Amino acid sequence: MNLFSLFRVELRRLLQSRTVLGAALLSILSLPLGNLLMIFYGSQVMSSRYILTPVLSGTTVGAVLWAAAALMEADRLQRSGVHVLADAISVPGALCAARTLALMTVSMLVVLLTALVYAPYTAEKMSYLFRPGFYSANFAVFMLPTWWISILFADAFYQLTRRVELSVVLYVLLAGVSVSGIVARDYFLRWLNPYVITYSDGFLSVWPLRIGLYTRIIWLCIALGAWTTSFLFMRRYQRGLVFSFLKSGKKLRKLLPAAVLAASGVWLWHAQPFIDHGPDSYDYADSFMMDADHTVNARCHLKVNPVTGTVSVKAEYDILVPYDGETVFYLNPGYRITKMTYGGETVSFRTIDSDLNGQRPTRFSLPSKTPGKTLLIEYSGFPAQAKYAAGSLVDDMVDRDYISLDTTSLFPRFEGYFVQTAVTDFTIPDSLTPFCNYVQMTDSVDNGDGTRTWTQNTENYIGDFTAGYYRTNTFSINDLTVDFAYGAAYQKIVVENDIEQVIIDILTYCSEHYGELWSAEDNHLLLRQESSMFMGGYAVHGVSTWFETVLAPDTLSDPDKGASATEVFIHEMIHQWWGGLGLNCADEELWSAEGLTVYSTYRLVKEKYGALYAQQYYVDMWKDAVENQNRSFYNRHPEYLELLPSVYQTSLELSNRSVNQYQRMPLMILKAEALVGGEAQMDEILRKIYADRDAFHDNKFRFSDFLNYCGLTEEDLRLE
Repeated sequence: MNLFSLFRVELRRLLQSRTVLGAALLSILSLPLGNLLMIFYGSQVMSSRYILTPVLSGTTVGAVLWAAAALMEADRLQRSGVHVLADAISVPGALCAARTLALMTVSMLVVLLTALVYAPYTAEKMSYLFRPGFYSANFAVFMLPTWWISILFADAFYQLTRRVELSVVLYVLLAGVSVSGIVARDYFLRWLNPYVITYSDGFLSVWPLRIGLYTRIIWLCIALGAWTTSFLFMRRYQRGLVFSFLKSGKKLRKLLPAAVLAASGVWLWHAQPFIDHGPDSYDYADSFMMDADHTVNARCHLKVNPVTGTVSVKAEYDILVPYDGETVFYLNPGYRITKMTYGGETVSFRTIDSDLNGQRPTRFSLPSKTPGKTLLIEYSGFPAQAKYAAGSLVDDMVDRDYISLDTTSLFPRFEGYFVQTAVTDFTIPDSLTPFCNYVQMTDSVDNGDGTRTWTQNTENYIGDFTAGYYRTNTFSINDLTVDFAYGAAYQKIVVENDIEQVIIDILTYCSEHYGELWSAEDNHLLLRQESSMFMGGYAVHGVSTWFETVLAPDTLSDPDKGASATEVFIHEMIHQWWGGLGLNCADEELWSAEGLTVYSTYRLVKEKYGALYAQQYYVDMWKDAVENQNRSFYNRHPEYLELLPSVYQTSLELSNRSVNQYQRMPLMILKAEALVGGEAQMDEILRKIYADRDAFHDNKFRFSDFLNYCGLTEEDLRLE
């Protein structure tokens, strides 16, 4: 029988196999395990909670299940004692290949079925944020290839050992490397459990899918190489491992595919353009200062391709004073230089294959020392992530809805020259709103091809560049002009909750009670939503950014932060004063920025909706939560808590921490308010604390500092 005929027979048989059907059912049911394991991690963006986490859970659990199924099916003939008859009817290699291909086909059908089963639930949870194409891509990129890789490895181990127990040991060892702490933050070594940090709801990101697909291709090549190699050890003439290999290894055509596949995987691993190949940590000793005696004026033309995620740049530097001798510039290691000229003459250069701090050096000498000529450098490629930062966040990326490139990932950094002035053109999709040096760009030209070129003039510094699929609302509060930039995907939430008016209320109230927001400058403030891919926000003069989940439906329904979505948004925006971007608060058992923020939200809501509303939805709820905490058996008898399993101990600790931050601490501040003389006096204290925020930047503002400002003791604020 030929391979196709054997494949049809095996496929029909596997579709009726209890082992395979059991693996399929358990694989489908494994997706919710991810969210059960993530219940202690707080709020996430919805595409991470309802797509990424379940898919990665199903990917890992399913891979193990399909490996087990592959081993059981591979050993079926040996186990039943009919392998000799089967080998007489068909070529053993063809039968093995047909069985493995059929098993991979069944697993593909299960992936499709799994995606269809969970699609209605995911779509209902994510509502208008659900994108069918993005949802399906996660199954196609992560789940299906990983299952195939696992099947190939398991079958290869069995063909090598002909023993199920030994195959299991080899598989466990290989899987253990992937799940161990040694490679916990390595994108490329985690073949079984792909590593993805997070997703973004407001700014669709395919960067994790792009790098995920690349890693799956690497491991598919390696797994196929191992699988085809195992055919060389397939038993012949009832002889053992060594004799069978010697007989099979005589034919070059059997060795060549295995060698090519394995070599392809290793080459792809070495050549990957996404993460630089330097050390894991930043080396401050090898940082350098630019020589200000050799200044240049720069004109740079940058164009992005969001489909491929690549950048192409033409950088021109007017050399005012040529550098004497060989010099060096540092460029993102994901880029490849295609052309260098000086005054039209070709410049010879050599790029040193040695990444450091997310950059790679290129050495060159000018063909002439004539001043006033232009040095042209053309390069393109992926903006590679610095290895020391790639394990925790995304530094630079080009996506359909979001672009983020810092200055080191945009343009060369010269040792011998210092950029005096720069004119930069950014050509990006016309649907994106760009920001350079934190400021929204305004000067642009429509290219008529779906792109727009934006121009930015800077002095001494070319700057960081961000662009996103934003909507911008502009409004005024007295003399302050506010630009509110948010992801277009959140427009429905912004309109339904009248977020613009809420921001006006917040800025008005907090400025009057605690002081002007320090990040506002020259009567202007840009409030910009960050993609969740970048895990945080920042505040500089005139600009304040905030994390994407501030507008996420899950965040806006958090009862600890407010009685409604609007009030939760108030809570999150008041963090501009308390915590992170404002006063740098310590995170202690009975103190954090959350306590100040919840209290301030209560005060604003009290002024906006009245004392009865604030009492019912804030103070009374705080008291109920604290009373329940005090009544808890394990809180009253902590000696019994140690007898519980660690998961229950962790659950109670997290519950207590939440109550302490969101209910107990606000009640203690409310008690302090009464002791210092009332709301007006507390406002004066908080105003003084906010004014002194710089004094606590390094040491952080602690509970003891708050007590000192109030002139109180810890016993004074103890709740009965």
